[in-house]
Amino acid sequence: MRLLPLSLAVVLLTGCSILPIQEQKKEPQSLTESLQQAKHLRREKRYSEAGQLLTQVKKNHPDNPEPAVLLEQILAEQQRHRQLIEDKLLATRLTLIQQQRPLLAQLANNQPDDVMLRSRLQQLDKTWQESRPLLSRCGKRQLKHAPATAEKCLRLALAIEEQKVDRKRLTQIERNRARSAKKAQQKKSAARIQQLLKQARHKQASGEHYSALMLLKQLLELAPESTRAIHLKREIQEKLENHTQHLLTAGETLYQRGELEGAIAIWKTLLLLNPQHKQALQKAERAQRVLNNLQQLRHQQKPGTKN
Repeated sequence: MRLLPLSLAVVLLTGCSILPIQEQKKEPQSLTESLQQAKHLRREKRYSEAGQLLTQVKKNHPDNPEPAVLLEQILAEQQRHRQLIEDKLLATRLTLIQQQRPLLAQLANNQPDDVMLRSRLQQLDKTWQESRPLLSRCGKRQLKHAPATAEKCLRLALAIEEQKVDRKRLTQIERNRARSAKKAQQKKSAARIQQLLKQARHKQASGEHYSALMLLKQLLELAPESTRAIHLKREIQEKLENHTQHLLTAGETLYQRGELEGAIAIWKTLLLLNPQHKQALQKAERAQRVLNNLQQLRHQQKPGTKN
């Protein structure tokens, strides 16, 4: 008996385990998973894949309206996206023509006998003029969804020929941009105000009253009518005034007792709280002069000290 080939023998012994394994069919996704995947594809602008997926989901779930609604939205968005790209290409092409025309005209004027050059200029001028309606429609179409592209188209259209309707649309874009910029600035200012108020409260809690007042000064320059800042400023000023008066009195008491170094230390502490406090500065300087004079006098009165 002839021996079977080794490979065939192995197959007979082990069954079909070494034959090419067919890909197992994936379990169909649930409706929720399919819709989530379609939305993910939509966010990535993979509209065709999303459309194919939803078409199949519609067949699998004919009684559920959600896939059909989402498919309609995606197809509409796909069309808008395609039109936006077309309009961007139009604006890019016409911008290039706008830049080329004066250069080509200059060449044509320098070479009046060049028929080919004249023909190119005429064709460019014709394209420029005939593109005006396309640019106007682009401006109208992208006014809401892509105002930057709409602005480019409208400016090009107005460069070809002034028309009220296009000028009105361009003005609307400029106003909307100014309004958006104002809102952004207001949001930025509000965030800055909150930050300053938080920092001022932190400084107040740390006993740095003067620093807190400086922060509140900045805040009130941004928002003069901020009631929270006004109340906090008044509260800090009252505490600072009471504390200042207490330190002034304590320093003066020590000064009258002849405890000059203690008085100077207290008034310098006050100056740390409020560097602009003139009375504390004057008292500290006066006490320091007296202390210096006393120390000099004591030094002169020591035995063996030469005058």
